[in-house]
Amino acid sequence: MSLRKVTSLTTLLSFTLLMVTSIFVYIKPQGKIANWANWEFLGLNKGQWEALHTNLGLLFIVASIIHSVLNWNCIMAYLKTKAQKTRVFTLDFNIALVITLAITLMTLFELPPISGIQTFCDSLKEAAAEKYGTPPYGHAEDSTLKTFCRRTRTDLETALENLETAKLQSVSGEATLSEIADANRLTPQQVYEIIEPDQ
Repeated sequence: MSLRKVTSLTTLLSFTLLMVTSIFVYIKPQGKIANWANWEFLGLNKGQWEALHTNLGLLFIVASIIHSVLNWNCIMAYLKTKAQKTRVFTLDFNIALVITLAITLMTLFELPPISGIQTFCDSLKEAAAEKYGTPPYGHAEDSTLKTFCRRTRTDLETALENLETAKLQSVSGEATLSEIADANRLTPQQVYEIIEPDQ
């Protein structure tokens, strides 16, 4: 086993998977909408994608640090002039620095063409809100039915009656909308539509 090879391959694999999870971060609906509609992408829900993105990011950082330490001589060679003198601000370094700063500044000041990337992302999130609907308030799916009815000014007895008429299981005032939805293979939004058919 070679530590250098394992580290290089771990860096490559974690970076590749990190690119995949970054696509999720880009296209996912807002958290409240994703939770409300039980949104999934490639069979994984919002929480699973976020956990993957975080943990793969940490793995990539650790592997990159070890990779840099093991390849320090190569990195230093990139900073040498033709006369073999070490100089940080070489032409190659300056080009890399300008590219990085340009992208950073265009992002912070919302300048084109980078601003178009965020605009497109926002349009995806707005389309998701139209497709899946929005909850009446943030994390409504985590509220008990009793709390949900109080906050939405819905009569609890009517809500219970509508849910029982629809033959839903595990219905009670103390059950959360998510629990009721999970027990009946529905989304919290679909449970809400049964509670309030006019919505």
